[in-house]
Amino acid sequence: MLRIPLLRAGEPYTSLNAVEVADLRTGEPVVQVSHANAGLIAKDLRRQAAAKPLDGLTTAELMAICADAARRFTEDELPLGDDSQTPTDYLRQMASTTGLPEVMGQRNMEKIRFVLAEMETVLGGLTRGLDWQVLDRGYGVQEGRTVSYRRESGTLGAVLPSNSPGVHSLWLPAVALKVGLALKPGRQEPWTPYRVCQALIAAGLPPAALGFYPTDYNGAAEILLRSGRSLLFGDRATVEPWENDPGVQIHGPGWSKVLLDADAS
Repeated sequence: MLRIPLLRAGEPYTSLNAVEVADLRTGEPVVQVSHANAGLIAKDLRRQAAAKPLDGLTTAELMAICADAARRFTEDELPLGDDSQTPTDYLRQMASTTGLPEVMGQRNMEKIRFVLAEMETVLGGLTRGLDWQVLDRGYGVQEGRTVSYRRESGTLGAVLPSNSPGVHSLWLPAVALKVGLALKPGRQEPWTPYRVCQALIAAGLPPAALGFYPTDYNGAAEILLRSGRSLLFGDRATVEPWENDPGVQIHGPGWSKVLLDADAS
């Protein structure tokens, strides 16, 4: 059976606690996924916040890493625990546990590739065209005006869904903005965030910027509480307790709450 470990500061870690995920059609187990407890997540996020692993790279270097990761995500054979995974394997495995047709998986794969490959354009839109040196130094002069940039958080937490791989494109810009990641995948869909992390590491991103934490409700709450900014996907019962938290951006039926992850002035 395939096994997917945690990623603690980008390094694989096999937990004693694991959950089997089955093929929706046959009921046969497909993969055993390590699970993180809330205490382990809290410890790792404290370390990640103190380390600031992406501060040593320029925005231009991070955009180049994203562009390389785009190719690796769609073309390369990448690590999957103690095994490896081709793009064809990825689409087949994801389809087996989520029920998403492989053709739809391919389309979502292209969405993720596009965002990584076009990160310069994406960042231009998010920052309203700030010069990259402003992002690196925190201040500068643009069109005759003094401008500044301040990160609101060193870590972006994401509690992710099982039914739409394309939504993973939403957290990708954090990497280029020098923000570390703490990702809680959906139970049925650990494949996409894990593969994106492996593509980024293979492209040269410091592994310490990446946390991959399959976990339970308590672990998910720890990610939301300890990350300065977070994305939360879920139904009304899942997202309602976080409705009034200014650090949590909610994605779910009937919700359109907007969060600014960066403040540019």
